[in-house]
Amino acid sequence: MGEEDLKRFSIKLAQVMDDIGVNEEIISLRRHIRFLMDRIWNIRCNSLHFKHETFGSQSEGSTTIGMQSDIDTLCYSDRHVACVHLSDCQDSKSNYFVFKEPTSLPQCCYLQAVGRLENNTYFLVKRDIKSHSESIGNGMCPFIYDQKGRLLLNSTSIINMFIQFLDNHSPSNVRQNGPAFTFNDDEDNVIAIRCMILPDNCKVLFTRPRPGHWPTQGTLSKAKQCEVYMVHPGLQGHRFGYNNERRVSFIKLQYQHEYVDSQFRISTNMTERLLLFDLNIVQMKVYIITKMIRKEFIQPIVDECLSTFHMKTAVLFTIEQFPENIWRDDNLVQCVIYCLNTLRRFLKRGYCPHYTISSVNLFGGKLTVNEFKIVKENVTEIINSSLSCLRKLCMDDVGLRLSASSVGLRKGNILSGPEMRFTIIMQVIKTCRHDHEQMLLVNYTILEMWVLAIKSAIATNCEYKKELEYIFQSMCNNLASQKASACIANGREVTRDIICMYETSLRSSEISNHIRYASMLVCTTQFERAYALLETIERMIISDMIQIRELSKKSTNVKRKTDYRSDEFPPTEIINKYVSNIIYPLKFIRSEIHCVPGHLIYENFRSITDDEIQYSESHACERNIYPVFVSNLQAFLYYLQYLSSKNRDQKLRSLAQLSDYCERKVQIRKRDHLHVATALHMLGHIVELENRLPDAWKLYRLSVAIKPKFNAAYWHLFRLLGQVVYSKSR
Repeated sequence: MGEEDLKRFSIKLAQVMDDIGVNEEIISLRRHIRFLMDRIWNIRCNSLHFKHETFGSQSEGSTTIGMQSDIDTLCYSDRHVACVHLSDCQDSKSNYFVFKEPTSLPQCCYLQAVGRLENNTYFLVKRDIKSHSESIGNGMCPFIYDQKGRLLLNSTSIINMFIQFLDNHSPSNVRQNGPAFTFNDDEDNVIAIRCMILPDNCKVLFTRPRPGHWPTQGTLSKAKQCEVYMVHPGLQGHRFGYNNERRVSFIKLQYQHEYVDSQFRISTNMTERLLLFDLNIVQMKVYIITKMIRKEFIQPIVDECLSTFHMKTAVLFTIEQFPENIWRDDNLVQCVIYCLNTLRRFLKRGYCPHYTISSVNLFGGKLTVNEFKIVKENVTEIINSSLSCLRKLCMDDVGLRLSASSVGLRKGNILSGPEMRFTIIMQVIKTCRHDHEQMLLVNYTILEMWVLAIKSAIATNCEYKKELEYIFQSMCNNLASQKASACIANGREVTRDIICMYETSLRSSEISNHIRYASMLVCTTQFERAYALLETIERMIISDMIQIRELSKKSTNVKRKTDYRSDEFPPTEIINKYVSNIIYPLKFIRSEIHCVPGHLIYENFRSITDDEIQYSESHACERNIYPVFVSNLQAFLYYLQYLSSKNRDQKLRSLAQLSDYCERKVQIRKRDHLHVATALHMLGHIVELENRLPDAWKLYRLSVAIKPKFNAAYWHLFRLLGQVVYSKSR
């Protein structure tokens, strides 16, 4: 490929990357959302002394929709600290001394328990002097004695401790998965001991010879202040392979558990994230392209033996070595080739140095001799073809987009740049909303504690103030709904402080806050106030608002929409603009059930058969967070308007609106079967109130036809049948 062809290809590729969200606006938004969710998590759990950080692609912004990157998080207790020097020990903490041995696993160290005497003198604990200490740890973490009698922290037990704690204090399902644990089935979490001072082997970034233009001095100064984390070393297991040249099989034996359990892997996540934040947009495009190449063209050959971290390392070393002026859109292809050349050099040597930790070979225990050869040949072929493989890249339709741009056409279902921007923003906001909603689905004792914590954070810290206020208002609404439901269930009047919480939630543009308040007013027969509020809600709903059928971290099931803009917006403005323009599905949990009209309490008993009941019990959480009523907001609005109105014409109008809504949804019959069934039940109730029982029967039968399982319509059919039989028996 000639120089001009390479330049044209680079410009096309740069535009495609921009269209799929690799631009400054979307990268900033992704980072902002992840830091916001970390901030909320830490506010909520501050009293429990646990901290939470998101690392990897999601916090770096180095991902796309097509990459489907996992969320990698790290959790640590601020009551435990690893110390490089005994002088760094803290009186109020459980301290552990960091040291290495010649026999340590690569990138690993030991954490020896530190004892404290009555005169506040710290010492390293050994078997023969343990009894002389005043305090050693806090009793939560088991230890291991090594051959020299040193009391070492057990890296596996630290995971078990956190899992037990979270299982006792969190409404989520926690499972161990190798060196990490899975939280809510969608996040991989690593447990760590924090070390505030960089160990000597983590200072290579500041001493290694390099040109000097990158990282900048400002970044290096910040990196020197970064903490590191001590994590489980991971699975050091058997590895099988076959050498084609020698025609022999081999097995790499696993280390003994005691040897692995006594060590911790040093992780410089914070420094690495700082370096990624220092990349310009072209360098970010290069990094993401190399990740795409690995995932689509190399991973099928060697699975995860060549990881994203290897690609990141090659990119960082390349950026360090090459001058700033080459990182341009019109030189994008060549920049990627430079990074792949660095990777090929590492493969040829069989040695990939860690960018921030000395004397570590990142290829160690990863690739066999034969795999080195295969990957090197594959990378060489990609380099020699001037990245022509990208024209076949399926991820994010990059190949099709490049082809379409070549002939000036738009192919099939490929989203345009503005449409893609809308889709990405919606996915990011839905992810945020999904995480936020999980916080709301808890009993009011926990929720009340979180409300106070968020309120305190708003008063003392301006960071993310608008976003925290929005979340605070939603929490107030859910808390008020749970407390009001308890009052109604016990025949008590809803108190003034509960009303105040509802009114606080109305400061938000979130329509669901308003309609949940209106539902409580209907349930307490405050029909005039309810109808007035419902009219306000109806005026808030405008035609171009975005309807969300379901909340999920992966799906982007929203109607395609073009979002043209002349300027890029900061993350907070994007969030405010979109959040106020989205209608989310309504969800009520069991402790709120008395804040929905009595006819809908049957939705709490959708499980009919033994299999359905067993399934529900296995998926419902003991802590009262299982949603028992789910509805589309507009359908619920029409239903509440009918119940609260005293005017016959207004009632008939609401009946007609709900009937039209159900007719449209029944014709579509796509993925939101639960919402359609619930809407039909609300319409059936109205028809019953109109004394049209045969029509109500037909509606409940239609609901069963649409959703045969987990459907409260069966109860309504039994109820109507009982009414008919009972009336005839009289």
